[in-house]
Formats: sequence, C-alpha cells, structure tokens
Amino acid sequence: MKFLVIATVVTFFSPALSAPASNYVVHQKRQIGDSNWAPSDIKLDGRMLLPISIGLSQRNLDKTHDFLMGVSDPDSPDYAKHWTVDQVTDAFAPSRETINGVKQWLANHGISESRIEISKSSSWIMFNSTIEEAETLMQTKYQVYEHPKTKKPHVACEEYSVPIEIKEYIDFITPTIGFDAYLTNPEKVRTHMKRSDGSYPQRAPSPKRDGAGGQPQNGAKPGPSVVQINDTTPKPGVVGGAKFGTLPIPHGSSPDVSASALSYCSSWISPDCLRALYGFPIGSVAKSSFGVYEDGAQSYLQSDLNGFYAGLAINVPLGTPPIFGSIDGGVANVYDPNNNLEANLDLQYAIALVWPQKVTVYQTGDRIEGGSFNNFLDAIDGSYCTYGGGDLKGYDSIYPDPSAGGYKGAKNCGGFAPTAVISVSYGGPEAIYPAAYMERQCTEYAKLGLMGVTMVYSSGDNGVASHGDQCCYYNDCYGGYMNQPGTGGGFSPQFPVTCPYITAVGATQIVPGASVTSPEIACETVIHSGGGFSNYFAIPSYQTSAVGTYFKKHPPPYSYLYYNNSGKSRGYPDIAANGANYMCAIDGYWQELYGTSASAPTVGSIITLINEQRALAGKKSVGFINPVLYANPSAMNDITSGNNPGCLTNGFSAVAGWDPVTGLGTPNYPKLLKAFMALP
Repeated sequence: MKFLVIATVVTFFSPALSAPASNYVVHQKRQIGDSNWAPSDIKLDGRMLLPISIGLSQRNLDKTHDFLMGVSDPDSPDYAKHWTVDQVTDAFAPSRETINGVKQWLANHGISESRIEISKSSSWIMFNSTIEEAETLMQTKYQVYEHPKTKKPHVACEEYSVPIEIKEYIDFITPTIGFDAYLTNPEKVRTHMKRSDGSYPQRAPSPKRDGAGGQPQNGAKPGPSVVQINDTTPKPGVVGGAKFGTLPIPHGSSPDVSASALSYCSSWISPDCLRALYGFPIGSVAKSSFGVYEDGAQSYLQSDLNGFYAGLAINVPLGTPPIFGSIDGGVANVYDPNNNLEANLDLQYAIALVWPQKVTVYQTGDRIEGGSFNNFLDAIDGSYCTYGGGDLKGYDSIYPDPSAGGYKGAKNCGGFAPTAVISVSYGGPEAIYPAAYMERQCTEYAKLGLMGVTMVYSSGDNGVASHGDQCCYYNDCYGGYMNQPGTGGGFSPQFPVTCPYITAVGATQIVPGASVTSPEIACETVIHSGGGFSNYFAIPSYQTSAVGTYFKKHPPPYSYLYYNNSGKSRGYPDIAANGANYMCAIDGYWQELYGTSASAPTVGSIITLINEQRALAGKKSVGFINPVLYANPSAMNDITSGNNPGCLTNGFSAVAGWDPVTGLGTPNYPKLLKAFMALP
C-alpha cells in the first residue's frame, strides 16, 4: 500500500521526560488536537501494573496492493481466486527476525521469556509490567487522563520511544498514546493513586449520550435524532448520515409508490423506484449474503420492518428478520425514538432489495459505549483482533465496558464470518485519526477484499465538509485541527472512504417533478454528497486514469489551501446512488429519509444481486469491485449536474466522467451484470 506524505513531522521531548538513550528514537507521539482527554492531577505509583501489548510489524505490507489487484483486476489471470483466512494470515505474519529482535530488547530490560505471551498469529507480544518498568523500557512518562464528561480515568503517555535498531519491528505499543488502559476499579488501586490535594478518584458515572444520541466512539456521525412522532411538521434532522422530515402516515395507509405509480419517485423513493432507476430485478434465490454494520446505539424494530414489507415490499414475507450478530454486547429490537432511524433505514431497504438472500446485521457495541469499525473488524477477523487492530480509546470502544449497564463479556474476536457484501453508513473526518490507525484499518479492508468481501461505505452528507459542516484550518487538515462549524476553512475528507480498498458511495436524486427515467443529479435536497481527495492516502493504480482526466479537463477553482490538489491522492466517491426521499417505517409512522446512508445499502444490494447471478453460474463473489468499476465506466449512468458545497464554497462539480461528487455515476445493473458475468 502506498501512503501520501503531506507533512514533515518534527518531534521534541518534554523537559519532564528523561532524555532517551542515544539509540532510542520517538516511535509515536500524540497529535496536539486529537483528543478531548485532559491530564489529571491523580498521581500514579510506579508499582501499578500495566498490561503491555506490542504489535509487531507485519510482513509484505508493501505488497498489499499487488496482492489485492491480483484477485480484483479484471485483466488478472487470478481474478476472483480469493484467499483463505490462513493464506492471508501467513502472508502478513511478522518474521522470526522481528519476533526475536523484540524479545531480545525485553530481555535486556529484565523481562524474561517466561513473562511474555505471544499471540496465536505471532503478531502480538504481551506481558505485565509495572509503570516504573514500562517508563524505563520506553523512555516515557505515564500519567492519568480524565474525560471531561465521564470523568473516567485512563493511563496514557504523550509519546514513547524504542531503540532505533528495532523500530521497524514494532507497529505500535499499548497502552501508550491511546486511551485504552481503564482504571476499572478505583477502590482496588486507591493506595497507588492520589490527587495532588490528597483526595482519591471516585468511580466514574455512567456515560450518557448527548441529546440525539451523542458522538459514537469512532468519530462517526452521531446516532439518529428524531422529532416526536406525533409532530406533523416536516423537519430535517441528522440521522446517522441521513436527514429526515416527518411524514406521519400510519402503516395501513402508505403512500402510493408502487410499481404502478413510479411517477411519484421524485417525491417518494421506494424499492420499486430504485429497481426502475437502476434496472435490477427482485431477488430470486438465496445464493449469496449481505451484511449491514450498525453502531450499538442504533436499533431496528421488527414491527417497523413488518410495516415496511406490508406497505412497500410485498415480496418479503411478514415477520422476516435479519440474521442478528451481536458484537460486544449489541442488542436489537429496542424502542428508542432517538435511535431507531439508521438501522431501520438500512435493513428495510437491504432486505427488500435482496430477499430471499439473507441479510445480517452486525450490531456492534453496547448501548453505552457504542461500537467502532475496529470493534467490528475484530469480530469478523480473529487475526486482526489478536494483533490488536490498533484500537484506540476515543476512537474505538474498549470491552469489557466497566460502566454501569455496559457489556461485561470478553471482546469478540473472530466469532463472525463476514458476509460477501457489507454496507456501512458511518464515517468521520480523516483529520482526527492517527496515521498508524488509518493505515492499519485500511490494510484490513484490503485483506477482506483478498478474501472476497465487498466493503461499501457511505461518503458523507456534508459535501466537502465533515459532519456538522466542520472544516480544517486552511492548508492544515491533519493533526486533529478543525474549525468551528459553519466558519469555513479547508475541505475535510472522510475516513474510511479515503482508504483505496473500500467502495465509497455518494448520493444522487431525481430532479423534483421529473420522471424516474430522467437523468439524476447530485443530491442537493437536505444533504450534499460527500466527496473530495485524501490528505493521506495516495491515488491507487486503478483510479489514476480517471482522476487524471478529471484534473486535466475539469480543474477545480481552488488552491492547495482548500484541498489536496496534487492529483496524486485518493479521490472519492467511487460510485453513487439515490439518497433522497426514502420512505421508511419508523416507530409506527412513515418518514422520508435522506443521505448517503441510504445510497450505500442500495449499492450493496445491487452487488449482492450480481453475486447471486455469479453463484448460479458457478462463479465466486466479486470481492473488491473498484478495479472492475473503473475498467467499465460505461456500466454506470454518468451524473453531470450538481455539486457538493461545504466550507463556505460551492465544493466540487459533477462533470462528465469521474468526479469527486458522484464518482463514476450510478449503477446500470444490466451493464454491470454483463461486465461481472464476463469475468471468471
């Protein structure tokens, strides 16, 4: 994988830290703007124990892209010859030299082999250490940090160092700069912790989500908000990536948007409207699988699914549920007006569009901590989990959760088989994530592609800005620096859609009053399609020609102060689908929803139907689809009207060919099916 270098990192040592030994170099340092946690005046005793985990550098990371293209490039003789889990694990496992080098470093500091444990995948070295011992080992200083709201104490450091001779052997070490070391039972460590005023820390109160669900732990868009269901005034509101206006029509009197009334599709989108737009049929056989990721706070209601089936998806038998996958305490069928929109939207359309294919919901995280993409990836790939996955407190949820009512079970590691296609309607600003975190997660998406899994992510609903219209400091969109919402600034690309190994989905809409057969435009009602260029990930080979043509023929009117205009970075989205006026049954009423949250499961459903046809022909699932999409641009309906404003600008424009608003365009199912069926 290639990563884009955008800044020179200058390191310095705090006067409070003892100077590192001459052969030590800083390995990781906390970014100045990347956390809401603040140092506490709680004093640590050096005798306290920390569970140290050293993530060893994987082999062949420089070959990740080539490995994936080998099974994904339509011109490759190995197309669709996907790898097994064991093949992926073996290809990336750390070398014996790496393992022995780190073990020798530990032995030199008195940490004998009898004290350490090596993970099954040989990628993770673990041992218990006193704080004093760890500080000497890594030339650092630990302290206690507290979250301003929850007051939970966590042990972390500002930076840490390792000998230069083994730096290349180590990916990262925890607990260090991430907030993943809970002090879960203050009563048991009171003798080792004391504030400067002589008081002891108290047990943290159970965290509560702010207003409409609060911010998920992964920096993603917040959980759905909803007005009272008896309020008949249309009001837009954020819904985990979608926005909505109320339309309180009881289930028994659903709007007439059946196949015989497609003239209403510019006002009310239904499954039949989507089939008419993109030319795909009702599913016929259960030959593939489709999965949807949901944050722990989000929940579908079976009664709403049934109402949707009865009104708009009569092909689905009443009572049809998704396959429920509870990851780290996820629960389902919970009535919560603040959190019933996203899951209902995703599942109602996913099930309606692919039935009789089975749809799995990966309910990730309990209703207190919530979940993250890494928690989800841990559960579907045990090797990622044992490697640690790069989970960081503040970005990911750490389990067991010590909060009252939190999930107390062990973290799920590899207990869930991934479906052939997975749709995710969440994301966050690329600027807030540490580089190692994004690299690690992006590599995992490539591994899933190697195993034949298609990952589809929504591109965001705020045009060139982040959620809430947050933008970056001009020419400074890294390090966690973000301007106040609505004040403008540099464009803020979204992660993980900037990862080149997932399929990013933007949003379109039918022109109001136009026919379902008329060309769509970039979505401009309530939301704007997320799109732009990464400040971190380099442009992938499959995208070079399309993005190069875009810059040559349609150069955007903005300088480097606004966005990465190098022409050498990953552009997104890759594809788009309708994201406006989706009719959904929510808490017993019909509501119109908007957003790329609707577009992503629509694209995921279409790919699932293609997998169905390939399975009937004795072929494997399509896996990572981007190389095939870019090799077959005529298999998409090109979108040439609209833009994606944000950051007090008009954003980018939809133009002929690929653009950072709607990608290559919307799917033309017959043409896409023909392209994929022509492949082995």
